[in-house]
Amino acid sequence: MGKRFSFDFAILPSSLKGRLTVAVVVLVALSSTLVAAVALEIAYRDAIDTTGRQQYGLLKSAASHLEAELVNKQVVLRIIAEEIQAPARNRKESLQALLERHPNLRSSFSNVAILDSHGWVKADLITPANVGRGPYDNREYLIDTLRTKRGVISQPFVSRLSERPVVLITEPLLGSQGDVEQVLAGSIDLSDPVFFGKIKGLGAGSTGYLFAISRKGMILHHPDRSRLTHNVNKEAGKVVDATKSAMDGWEGWTLAESKTGVPGILAYKQMQHPQWVLGSVYPAAEAFAGIARARRFAWIATIAIGFVAGTVGWATIERLIRPLKALHQHVYAVEHEKASIDVLDLDRQDEVGALGRAFHSLSVKREAAEQRLRALSQTDSLTGLGNRRQFEQEIEVAAEQANITNHLLAIGFLDIDHFKTINDTHGHAAGDAVLQEFARRLKESLRSTDQAFRLAGDEFVVLIGRVESAESIASVAENILRAIRFPFDYNGLQLAVTTSIGLVVTRPPPPQLGVLLQHADAALYDTKRSGRNGYTVKQLGRSAGFPDPAGPSMP
Repeated sequence: MGKRFSFDFAILPSSLKGRLTVAVVVLVALSSTLVAAVALEIAYRDAIDTTGRQQYGLLKSAASHLEAELVNKQVVLRIIAEEIQAPARNRKESLQALLERHPNLRSSFSNVAILDSHGWVKADLITPANVGRGPYDNREYLIDTLRTKRGVISQPFVSRLSERPVVLITEPLLGSQGDVEQVLAGSIDLSDPVFFGKIKGLGAGSTGYLFAISRKGMILHHPDRSRLTHNVNKEAGKVVDATKSAMDGWEGWTLAESKTGVPGILAYKQMQHPQWVLGSVYPAAEAFAGIARARRFAWIATIAIGFVAGTVGWATIERLIRPLKALHQHVYAVEHEKASIDVLDLDRQDEVGALGRAFHSLSVKREAAEQRLRALSQTDSLTGLGNRRQFEQEIEVAAEQANITNHLLAIGFLDIDHFKTINDTHGHAAGDAVLQEFARRLKESLRSTDQAFRLAGDEFVVLIGRVESAESIASVAENILRAIRFPFDYNGLQLAVTTSIGLVVTRPPPPQLGVLLQHADAALYDTKRSGRNGYTVKQLGRSAGFPDPAGPSMP
C-alpha cells in the first residue's frame, strides 16, 4: 500500500488573521501568475503578429524593387528598339552593328539578340556566332510578341546553352505596315547574384533568407544554389502547405515549418509582372529569442513578486502589470500609425523594456530597409546621380511647373564620345572612373535650376529648368562642353574626353516623355554625325524667343 497524503493544518497559523493572510497570499500568487500568463501571451502574440507584418512589408518593398528593375530593363530595350526601327538606321548599319553600338546593354542583360518573325537569329550581342541559328518559332515569348505586337516578359525557363534559369524581355520591331518583322530579346540570368543581390540584405536576421519561385514551382532564387531550376513539386519531401497556397495566388505570412522542418515566420508576396512568388523564412529561434527570454524571466519574477506582494493585495498586482498594459497600448498605437515609435520606453531594464526594445529594433530595421530600397530605386550607385526612375518623376514635376509659369521646358541627351575605346584601351576600371568624373563635372557645370541624371552606361540626361531664351540653352550646353573638355586624370594618365549633346526644347504643355527622349536622341545623333564634341538644339513647335530649329553647334 502506498502512503496516503494528508495535509496537516497545524502548520497554518492558529489565528484567523494569520490563516486569512496565508489565504490572501496564495490567492494573490495564483491570481498574479494567471494575470502574468495572460498578459505575456497577448504580448507574445502581438510580437508574432508585428514580426509577421514586418516581414510581409519587407517582401512588398523587395517585390516592388524587382518589378521596377524589370520595368527599367523594358524601357532600356524599348529605347534600343525605337532606334533600330528608324528607317535611316536600318539602311546604314547591319542589325549586328546596331547591337554592338550599345555595349551598355551588357550591364542590363546577360545577352541581347534579334530574331526574325520565323524565329531565326539575325543578331547576337554576346555570341555573334549564334547568328543564323534557329528556328525558335515555338517559343511562347516569340509567339506572344508576334500575336500582341507588344513586348512581353517571359515565364522563367532553363536555358539550353547555360542550363541556368533565365527570363526574356522582348520588344517588337515593326515594319512600315505595322507588322512585326523582327523581335528584340534581352535575357536575364536569374542565377546571376547581381539581379537578386540588391534585395539580399532584406533577409530577416542573420539566419533568415529570401527565395523566389515561379507560379509553376521553379526555384529562381534560393541560398542553396543546388536547388536552382528545380521544381518544388518534384523535389524530395513534402511541399510546405503555405508554399502551395502561395503558388495558387495567396500572399501574406504564417507561423509554420520550412522545407527543412525549422519553425519560423514564412511570408509570401505575389509579383504580378512577372508572375513570381517572393518569399522569406525567419527562423523562430532568432525571431523570438528576446521574447522567449522575457517570458522566462517574467514567470520567475511574477511568481516571486506574487508571493512576496501578497500582503498588499490586488492593488500591487494592478500596479505591476500597468507597464505591460502600457506597452501593449503603445505597440497597438504604433502598429496602427496612431503614434510614433518614440512612445516606447526603451530605458526600462525589465521584461517590458526587453519587449519594447525588440519591437523598436524590428521597426527601425524595417524603416532602414525601406529607405535603402527607396535610395537604390532612385539613385545611380556608380555616379550618385539620379537614375531613370528619378528622372521620370522630376520631369513630371517640371512639366507641371512649366504649365503653371508658362516657361519653356528643355532636356538634353548626352553620351561620352568614344567611351567604348576608353573601356577597351584602359579597362573597365578606367571607364568607371571616367563616368564618375564626368558625372561630377556635369553636375557642377549646371545651374542651380538644372538637374543631371544617368540613364545607363555612358548615357546621361539633363533637365533644364526655367528656359528663358535660346541663349540660355546654348549657355548650358557650352558650360557642359567646357567642363568636360579639360583632360581627365586617371592614375597619372591624361585622358581626352569629350561629349556630344542633343537638346530639345518645347513650350507647355510638353509632349510625352518618350517623344521628348526620341527627339533628344535624334538631336544627339545629329551632333555625332557632325563630328561630336558639340551640341544640337531641336525645337518642338514654335516656341517664343527661339528661331527655327537649330542645327549642330560645335565648339
